[in-house]
Amino acid sequence: MRRAREKVTDSGCYYHLMNRVAGDKSYMPFDDVDREFGMRLVQRLSRYYLLEFVSMCWMGNHFHIVLYAPSANELPSSAEIAARHNAYYERDPAKSIDPGDEESCRKAGCRMIDISRFMKDFQQRFVCRFNRLRGRRGHLWGDRFKSTILEGAEALWTAVKYVELNPVRAGICADPADYRHSAWGWASGAGVHPFEETFLKHMRCSLGDTGIDLGDAEIYSMFAGELARTVAAESEATSEEIEAAVKKAERGESMPMRLLRRTRHFSDGGIIGSKEFVLLIAAKFRDEAELKRRRLSRGSLDSGAPIYCFKRFRKTT
Repeated sequence: MRRAREKVTDSGCYYHLMNRVAGDKSYMPFDDVDREFGMRLVQRLSRYYLLEFVSMCWMGNHFHIVLYAPSANELPSSAEIAARHNAYYERDPAKSIDPGDEESCRKAGCRMIDISRFMKDFQQRFVCRFNRLRGRRGHLWGDRFKSTILEGAEALWTAVKYVELNPVRAGICADPADYRHSAWGWASGAGVHPFEETFLKHMRCSLGDTGIDLGDAEIYSMFAGELARTVAAESEATSEEIEAAVKKAERGESMPMRLLRRTRHFSDGGIIGSKEFVLLIAAKFRDEAELKRRRLSRGSLDSGAPIYCFKRFRKTT
């Protein structure tokens, strides 16, 4: 019997969501058109769901999404929920809801913040189109989607960097800004981030007091610099080369890339953040005996501060 999806419902929460197609790891069924459709489908669904998207990346056989899921206490008014719902279903009046019907509006609002409902809707729509164009039937995804619960602040910032660096780590490009099937690549190429408002909102919040007075351009510049720093730090670059790469990126120039280390925590991890946060959230889903037996995996952030993961992985060859 499979375990119920672990979701934080008593407060808003950040998640990293991902899924991969069934079959051998070398099977890369998604072409440029598929990945473009996947990007635009998420953007289209963001007009309905109240989930706040921060980052996204489509690869040849999988995708990544980072978002913030509000709690039921953060729902907008019934009038706003009804307006959003009815605008989305404008061509299907039978699905409209009355803004005066608070119960129906609340139910609709709760659906709009549910990551499971979003992923079911999103994945089904993607598969229907994928199968239709190829004359195929049946399942496409290898398993249930994976969801990693993220603590705010540095865990969010680091997760977004991980997602946006996927094409670089796969050897597809040297600069994440050159990859068109990611939110950062889209923003760099088109000049507008696909989730600009929520990207800026949450990346600014993740910086704490430091981000309060930063303008939008400064947030983008800082994130570009951090991408460059991570790339250079994971290569054989010297400290001088790292700082030079950061300055180039902050000015909008391309980043050098030689060698990148892979990490699985942001794809396979269950909960990521400080030790206190991980144990607090894990206690919602696991009993005390299991938590005492479980050993947390420990790593370090760019700042040198420790970061913990609820799952511990076996080494793979």
